[in-house]
Amino acid sequence: MAATDPGAAVGSQPAEPPFGDGNGYGGGNGYGNGYGGGNGYRYGESGDIHATSEDLVPQTDPVGAGGDPGDLTTPSRGGGRRAARQTKRRRIPAWLEIVGYVVISLTLTSLIKTFLVQMYYIPSPSMEPTTYKGDRVFVDKLSTWVGGAPARDQVIVFHDPHNWLMSSAGSTGGAINLPDVLAAVGILPDQHDDLLIKRIIGVAGDTIECKTQDGPVYRNGVALDESSFIMNGKQGMPCYNGVYKVTVPAGNLWVLGDNREHSGDSSWNYLKKGGDAGFVPTKNVVGHVVGVVSWLRADHPAGS
Repeated sequence: MAATDPGAAVGSQPAEPPFGDGNGYGGGNGYGNGYGGGNGYRYGESGDIHATSEDLVPQTDPVGAGGDPGDLTTPSRGGGRRAARQTKRRRIPAWLEIVGYVVISLTLTSLIKTFLVQMYYIPSPSMEPTTYKGDRVFVDKLSTWVGGAPARDQVIVFHDPHNWLMSSAGSTGGAINLPDVLAAVGILPDQHDDLLIKRIIGVAGDTIECKTQDGPVYRNGVALDESSFIMNGKQGMPCYNGVYKVTVPAGNLWVLGDNREHSGDSSWNYLKKGGDAGFVPTKNVVGHVVGVVSWLRADHPAGS
């Protein structure tokens, strides 16, 4: 039974709030179910107080529904809980990732070398001053793959057509070494023994003629001005190897070195061997030069 103040007037409120019976302060606004029965409390807007423990749901549960400290609960109207669990992602071993990156890189490099662009090493002075011995050149191979026809004045890399180098073409059959492997995948410049670099002077159907050793070279009866690229410019000897007149057969090219005095090219091989020895089949063309790297050679100021 609630304690009352003997001096208080009849009908007045008790001096202290009741305990244990779960009732509020009275008919006005007040606390309901606050101190009795273990229920929570809510501020009411009328004399009736409606609050139960189910209306209040904890925001977090450090222990979790299943006793797992890592579980988190979220509030819901009915007091239910939803567990959000972290899934553990299995990591690939570091060494396997490295191997994968290396394989992918080598594959991409090999594809680029085979179908797009490849670097080649220049072993001779036959194309000076366009390229010097020790230079590296970038060769566009895509044009050849997609059917692009070689054009006049292009500098091309091609396979030896008629033993121009006086050596067996291709590999010598020796033991495989690291530089050969790196060149095969495109990391190092290709240095195959059967590759040459020359400038296209005539394509199929062109008539090429040298009337005197001093030149000029005639193409289809028109004298060519080659002073911008041959060795010694206007003082050079465009027809150094001798006098000749040829018509380029279908499917072939006529090529000359820019350093005519030191070039075993179409004119030299035609005059020395005769027949078709001076013509280069278009199928032998690897691609045309699109860039020259000079600073890597030993005698270049930037490379010394």
